Amino acid sequence: MKITKAKSNSMRTLAKLTQAVACTTLLTISSMQSAYADFVSTDGTKIVDEQGNELFLSGINLGNWLVWEGYLMMGDFNYRTHTQFFNELSSALGSSDRAAEFEYQWRLNYVDEQAIADLKALGFNSVRVPFNYNLFWWNGQLRDNGFEYFDRLIEWCRKYDIYVLLDMHGAPGYQNPGDHADNVNSNASQPRESVTFWDGNNVQIAATIWRHIANRYKDEPVVWGYDLINEPVPQDGREYELLPSLITMRNAIREVDNNHIIVAEGSWWGSDLSKIDWSNGQTQAQTGINYQWDSKLVYQIHHYGPVADTLGREDITNNLNIPLIIGEYGETDEANLLAITNWAKQELAGYFPWSFKKMSHDRTLWTIPANSEYEQVKAYINHGGTPPTHLYDAMISFAKNNVRNGHNSHIWHQGFYNGVKPDPQSTTCQNAARFSLPGQIEAEQFCESHGVELEITSDTNGGQNIGYIDSGDYTQYNISVATAGQYTFQARVASLDTAGQINIQLNGSSEASLSTPVTGGWQSFTTIETSVYLPAGNHSLRLAYPYGGFNLNWFNIANAPQSLQAGTYIISNVSSGRVIDVDGVSSADGANVHLWDNFDAPNQRWHVTAVGESVFELVSQHSNACLDADSGSDNVHQWSCFGSNNQRWLIEGLPNGAYRVSSQATGDILEAQYGAIANGTNVRTAAANGADAQSWWFSPVP
Repeated sequence: MKITKAKSNSMRTLAKLTQAVACTTLLTISSMQSAYADFVSTDGTKIVDEQGNELFLSGINLGNWLVWEGYLMMGDFNYRTHTQFFNELSSALGSSDRAAEFEYQWRLNYVDEQAIADLKALGFNSVRVPFNYNLFWWNGQLRDNGFEYFDRLIEWCRKYDIYVLLDMHGAPGYQNPGDHADNVNSNASQPRESVTFWDGNNVQIAATIWRHIANRYKDEPVVWGYDLINEPVPQDGREYELLPSLITMRNAIREVDNNHIIVAEGSWWGSDLSKIDWSNGQTQAQTGINYQWDSKLVYQIHHYGPVADTLGREDITNNLNIPLIIGEYGETDEANLLAITNWAKQELAGYFPWSFKKMSHDRTLWTIPANSEYEQVKAYINHGGTPPTHLYDAMISFAKNNVRNGHNSHIWHQGFYNGVKPDPQSTTCQNAARFSLPGQIEAEQFCESHGVELEITSDTNGGQNIGYIDSGDYTQYNISVATAGQYTFQARVASLDTAGQINIQLNGSSEASLSTPVTGGWQSFTTIETSVYLPAGNHSLRLAYPYGGFNLNWFNIANAPQSLQAGTYIISNVSSGRVIDVDGVSSADGANVHLWDNFDAPNQRWHVTAVGESVFELVSQHSNACLDADSGSDNVHQWSCFGSNNQRWLIEGLPNGAYRVSSQATGDILEAQYGAIANGTNVRTAAANGADAQSWWFSPVP
């Protein structure tokens, strides 16, 4: 909990970890395509970004999300696969349908937008996504279940400028004897005979799945690569079948997608690269492959031991002239974590510690403690007894709430973070992305700054805000203005007890300023606005803070609102598109008004007559009666015009071209009741809330 805004405060929580973060942010879904003229690629032993600059991937695994691991779900290191835990959960909760609902809610909430925002705030620029093949293959045919989770993740990663590596963690027939491969034919002794990925048509099934995934994301630059199979461990004597199988999967991907990097892991739990080293004489003799088998190829190792055992692993890939990343490491102390991380930073192209969040284990960024109900389910699974079916609702609540990032039960582990912390990124505005205006810009998307820090925000839509703003600080952005003109500058600000100031500077010249109010809390945000003139073209926009003491979440530069002119209009609700209609085409005083489909009928047309500055009467064309705010309720109806304030309406333009209509009698806002959108929705007045149901389009009619 934040006590003070002083930068001298040595207490640093997650929200205060990053200063002067680079402005490489991907702007919006539409601007992404132009920002990414190309895709992440390779150049010798380096991974390079879309502009050909070296890109070091400071990533982390999203483990235990789409593939459960028994040791994480149960808090022990007993062998238990995803499927085994699912079946045990079915018994505990009373049915497989109940277990499936828990699984579904877990997957919806374990990785959410807040998790991605948190990882961005911590400095990570990539995530590795372990998934089970059965999300895309069931009963002998393809299915799309996994895309629900992938699509949401990619959207969030696009928003927070984080790259995605997709990892087939569990492959058909099981590519290793481990529980994390969901190998239900193995056990704690991990017999290699249980590995049947290289039997039957399993390799071809995996290839088909990869083609399916690649076809969906072939044009998605947020995805940087496809990690073909996790930690392969072929049966004794079959190690050299690994490389041809990787090529089979690669070939399937290349049928539809030539944009993305292919990532291949070594044999024996991802540690032995010799079996996929095409320059190795034995590999050549066993496979017939003596060439680089893809032009965009990255090799990957995993390591969970001492740092000394990692040294020299890069020799093979340096000889092959391709990049090497460490895709998993962890389950060790802070000193060893840090040593492996530093080795990776010096010798490799990226690193991905395991894992970002765990249940009941502390070698992670966040621990999710089990609550009492979850512990009761664990006790039944371990010891039997009466199935705790009455705990189903509590378990669903746990999956919906307790596993989400930011839950108050989570335990932060600074030591783990210290061991895997990314290096601070820096850049200048010279080569930074440019924001097209009008539009909204997240405050943390600056390309240059002084003094400010980032923190997680609890404001609407989450993400980050900039904070620790002192007098003299600033943030800077590259912008492109489509059309010269007067614009509305809106800023989303919060302050515990200090009024501040934002000075808007364009190319070094001050254009406008606005004061920031005291809102009563660092996360109690409000929107303030002023008017500013912007010429067309590319510019440098600096927000200078001559007086600090506030947080800034985002700012929006919108077209200046237009004043409504007298005339005849059809008035439609922004939320539904349905129009204000006199019920039953009545001419009687007191006839109700509601929303209905637009038939361009006389009872849907309104003469708008000015009676003051932005104040109007709205007169029904068919009855010649005024729109009237009933003095005895919040309802709105029609009544003979007699010039009272409850028949006069202040109509103010909004930046999006719509209008807000408020009663001169009460100040309340005209709205679609309860935000409903159906035909017959009542029209009334209510306190302002900024919702679309309180905004109206005025469409002129002859």
